[in-house]
Amino acid sequence: MHPDEREHIATEHIVVIMNHTYEIDWLMAWILAERYDLIGGTKIYGKESLRFVPTMGWSWIFVESIFLKRDWNKDKKRIHDGVKELVAFPDGYWFTLLLFPEGTRYTPEKHEASCEVARQKGYPELKHHLLPRTKGFAYSMQEMKGKVNAVYDCTIEFKGDVDPSLMNVLRGKKIIGHMRIRRHEINKMPDSEEDLGVWLRDLFKEKDDLIDEFKKTGKFDLPAYHVPRKYNDLLIWLAWATVTCLPLFYFLGQIFISGTFLQQVFIIGLFLFMSVAAKWLIGWTETKKGSKYGIKKNGKNK
Repeated sequence: MHPDEREHIATEHIVVIMNHTYEIDWLMAWILAERYDLIGGTKIYGKESLRFVPTMGWSWIFVESIFLKRDWNKDKKRIHDGVKELVAFPDGYWFTLLLFPEGTRYTPEKHEASCEVARQKGYPELKHHLLPRTKGFAYSMQEMKGKVNAVYDCTIEFKGDVDPSLMNVLRGKKIIGHMRIRRHEINKMPDSEEDLGVWLRDLFKEKDDLIDEFKKTGKFDLPAYHVPRKYNDLLIWLAWATVTCLPLFYFLGQIFISGTFLQQVFIIGLFLFMSVAAKWLIGWTETKKGSKYGIKKNGKNK
């Protein structure tokens, strides 16, 4: 991000646009928000089913994220009501609203369908992205103009041999994300739905060129800037881990030292069940198990 633009971070309400290529692109945005003390006001536009995912989905409900049904007749009102609540936030309590205009994660199958639509409508074909969906974005910008300062366009890419997946994060494997962020003032963006659609498609063509260059050179067009970690977060985590885990481990120890055989079997079975359930939930984040949204069905685009 250009140094002059970086000065605006944590001083304004913003919408962040990201490419939706990887399982953990949203997590990288959360990490960045946390390092700038913005995590408490960070929200998403997400599909309805995400609200039912234990822990992660519930947290997005509590921070007043906007969940969409992918049905414009219903989603228009949800966007209107959600934005109305967001713009009421006072200055000093800045919100960050994360939006993936592609509407679904990138897969080769979805990319093929996206390119076919682009050819039919005369839009630019993208190599590394899906064609962005403009209706919800345009309506959001129209609702936010004069109330929200800027759109931050964030293009993310990863280097290295480790697959950027949630499972590899939990396994402790080192994953390094690289972001190119550009700031656009909403008041300088077009007004009409059609012009905003053109603006968004042009933006994704620029993002595509950035990814293309990154894959060739291993870097974006500006010198890298590393946002330092906040070690007080580690101290807070250690404190809560101590408060919650020590009593739990003491209880489990007592069960295995002096508990009955039935109690021990129950505890072992409970841990096995939780392990399987956790793996199943993590499986929801795998790209190959994503939705079929955006793929042709019976000759029509969904």
